Amino acid sequence: MSTTAATGHSAGSNPDEVSSASGALGTTAEPVGPAGSSSPGAGPSSSRSSSGLSWLGRVPRAVWPLLAFLVLFGIGGIIRPNLITVDSLIGTATFAIILAIASFGQTVAVIQAGIDLSVPNTIGFAALSFLAFVGPLGPVGAFVAALLSGAVIGALNGLVISKLQLTPIVTTIAMNGLLFGVILLAFNFSELTVVPDFVVAITSAKIEVLGITMAAVLPLGLGLMVVLQLILSFTGWGRSLFVTGSAAEVSRLAGLSVDRIRISGYVVSGVLAAFAGIVIVGYYQQASATMGASYLLSSVAAVVVGGASIFGGRGSVVGTVGGALVLAQVSTLVTVLNLGANIQQLIYGAIILVVISLYGRRRGA
Repeated sequence: MSTTAATGHSAGSNPDEVSSASGALGTTAEPVGPAGSSSPGAGPSSSRSSSGLSWLGRVPRAVWPLLAFLVLFGIGGIIRPNLITVDSLIGTATFAIILAIASFGQTVAVIQAGIDLSVPNTIGFAALSFLAFVGPLGPVGAFVAALLSGAVIGALNGLVISKLQLTPIVTTIAMNGLLFGVILLAFNFSELTVVPDFVVAITSAKIEVLGITMAAVLPLGLGLMVVLQLILSFTGWGRSLFVTGSAAEVSRLAGLSVDRIRISGYVVSGVLAAFAGIVIVGYYQQASATMGASYLLSSVAAVVVGGASIFGGRGSVVGTVGGALVLAQVSTLVTVLNLGANIQQLIYGAIILVVISLYGRRRGA
């Protein structure tokens, strides 16, 4: 898993953080002075203080959202004691894993210093395409066609960003709007109501694991998390995403094809968003033009709460799952307190602003 190495601001060096493959949970190397010495004039008390806090820096970033989730889960139990049950935990985890699956593609985009705001309508377009293709192509053919539609959307995003040099925000939000128009024009929603049994079987069907009953989507999402984390941490392509996200110009000078890496990253983001659309339609067994709308803000929030840097070069899908758990528990608390969906979106937006502000202060330091 990828580790983020901090580089100094010396002449000719790059100030950005460059991530390696050995710690994608997001741990950051601590800068040291010459020969590893402490700063001049630092007394014994300051040394003890810094050493006492140094263990915090060694905690993987993906652990912090998990700890935050446990704190919020405990707060929920204080407010309403019947929330502290296995069934409640599984329910929250199920909601979180669906959000995480919808955010995995966003994670890839953010790691390479981009963002994919076309995720919501890629989800909707792929889900509706899947249902539309079931008749002529069969369930398996429709599944493949839906994933290919996500790949095409991602490739278009990547090409425009890399070759036309448009910013990721402008490109992907424009694509999101374009896809919404296509959805409204291309699909007859009243005819797209039959969900294939095999999709239901891998998403909403109840299974028993270690004596605990849960929806099949939970182990599916955890399995996908493991596969993606291994790819990001232990393949050349995965490592190149982190390097490109940290220092694109340095990567280009080192001989890496930055444009190709970015395009491939958006292709993967599109495919994962399309897969999320199929999972969502299988779990809820319905599809609509706006089915992906709620994932515009929440997919970004899950990624940044999970420890990814919005400036690129750091992140993990394990952290994204942790971030999704935090957001799922926030949603639970909002429901318990009867605050409404608008307050929930307000909280998500505030979380994103706070995290980005903290990263901005650290980056400018």
